[in-house]
Amino acid sequence: VFNSTELKDIEFIRSYYYNMMEVVRFDSSVGRFVGFTAFGVKQAEHFNNIPGQLAAMRAQKETYCKNNVGNDYNAALTKSAQPYVTIQSTTPLSSHHPAMLVCSVYDFYPKQI
Repeated sequence: VFNSTELKDIEFIRSYYYNMMEVVRFDSSVGRFVGFTAFGVKQAEHFNNIPGQLAAMRAQKETYCKNNVGNDYNAALTKSAQPYVTIQSTTPLSSHHPAMLVCSVYDFYPKQI
């Protein structure tokens, strides 16, 4: 997770899922594994007790993110796409107004527009 190329603004997260449910996650802001289910809590406790694995995960922010954030930043955050707008007049089913204007905007980036 990042919003600039500065390492202090980057958060490294590695999540593990089972049946589309997040079970356990390593979060660089916390510096350790966190479980989200009963099984995940046990897994997090196990992973947090392996010093080598915990140290390796803590190093990922600098070793992986620092080397790739420039590419990701240029690929995602500096891009934008113009929205396209469809405007149509419809007659509401249960209203006393004779017409209603519907404006829909699709397929644009970034979402803050």
